[in-house]
Amino acid sequence: MKRIFPVLLIAVIVSYFSSCEKDDICVEGDTPFLVIGFYDAASEEEEDVFKSVPSLRIRAIDNDSIYSKTTAPVFTDRSTVSDSVLVPLRIDASTTTFEFIINSDDNDEDIETGTIDSLTFSYSVDSEYISRACGFIPNFNALDTTRQVYTTDWIKRISIVNENVERSNTIHVKIFH
Repeated sequence: MKRIFPVLLIAVIVSYFSSCEKDDICVEGDTPFLVIGFYDAASEEEEDVFKSVPSLRIRAIDNDSIYSKTTAPVFTDRSTVSDSVLVPLRIDASTTTFEFIINSDDNDEDIETGTIDSLTFSYSVDSEYISRACGFIPNFNALDTTRQVYTTDWIKRISIVNENVERSNTIHVKIFH
């Protein structure tokens, strides 16, 4: 009996530690944001020149939400944007519509006083398997945009630089104003 107990104890300890799984932590998987850069439409230079956007507000029409630092990284509602913003695209649909409001001002009546331009981004969503910890992340391909034209447009033209949104570290869409 004295010899069986230590052997049994060692067998239980070995089986306990061998049954543990390694902790999976996802570090490389993130849904990419659409990166939009703002450029000077009047620039005559060969290279595009960034142009700041005063008091920018971005409102998602599909889910009626205002983007701010909590929903879109590095963006504060009604702040002056010096070069670019990151906005999320919907993964449960093939289009996302935003209102880009320049010189946005909040008054007591909750009526927007800034100049509004509506942009609809259309795309296809493709899932990419990253790892067991991360699972699948969506990538957005065949990006295209349509703009609702108003008489008071502040956006002069739009250029799609990269129609595949797979990372958030390069500009995908250029807005000239």
